[in-house]
Amino acid sequence: MTTSERAGPAGAREPGGPTGDADCPAFVLGGGGNLGALQVGMAYALVERDIRPGLIVGTSVGAINGAFLSSRADLDGIAEIARFWRSLRRSDILRLDAPTALRGLVRRGGHLFDSSGLRSVLESFVGFERLEEAPIPLAVVATERGSRRAVVLESGDVVTALLASSAVPRLLPPVAHGGTVLVDGSLAADVPVRQALALGATRLFVLPTMPGQVASVRDGLDGTRTALSAQLHVIPAPRVRAPMAGLRHTHRLLEIGYEHALAWLDGLPTSERPGRRPSGRALARPDPDGRFSVPRPAARVSARRPRRGRARSPRA
Repeated sequence: MTTSERAGPAGAREPGGPTGDADCPAFVLGGGGNLGALQVGMAYALVERDIRPGLIVGTSVGAINGAFLSSRADLDGIAEIARFWRSLRRSDILRLDAPTALRGLVRRGGHLFDSSGLRSVLESFVGFERLEEAPIPLAVVATERGSRRAVVLESGDVVTALLASSAVPRLLPPVAHGGTVLVDGSLAADVPVRQALALGATRLFVLPTMPGQVASVRDGLDGTRTALSAQLHVIPAPRVRAPMAGLRHTHRLLEIGYEHALAWLDGLPTSERPGRRPSGRALARPDPDGRFSVPRPAARVSARRPRRGRARSPRA
């Protein structure tokens, strides 16, 4: 990775910073909007098998999930994240303000929504105020608007970093930070594996939201020296049919992510299988308080599941 891809403005650390618990892998979470609910299900399956992160690197919604997970990286905590996801509505995040929308339509570089809704959501649920206070080290990836290079943020106000990482052009406003302007991290690093490697991660579990992200990981790292020395495990992203603009299918996406990741874990070689198959599937089974009761809606939301025994962790 070149220096330009790693360097950032004030508040962004250079490579060589803390890499978390050396005995735990890095979780790398890609972007994907409302499909980020898949990542919550995937994380539950991994933690259920005693695969817990020592470092979290995320882009866009993956950065938001990473911030949630940093302070809730056990089964009860991920259950809480799932409940929070299921409570959200689009109007909670994308609040329409007529003057803002009008300016966004007529001005070049304008945006249709303000970020007050998303800020309120983040402030209500992120469990720490500054990135350097994250219980599990967290790196947030954004994009410098002018150069389109990735910027890795590891210090400073966590909500500001998350707003920058998820500032989708034309939808949400860019964020001024350290003398530069930052926008959605997916533009420069949709799946920030290179950034995780630059931070010193040697064992990575990638939680994508779309099949195209898996292909981009393989293409982007093929033959690179750092990747060849790392253990890279990419959960195959399910192919889902769900409107990208809405959140009413969150309950089904949580279930798909969990079931898909569990099937993939069952297909790992025995030497890499982290633990025994659990006796029950907590994410898909109702608990007394219904926290993981995931009813299947009548709407068309489906996924192709990987065949058991056939999936393998991709080689970089």
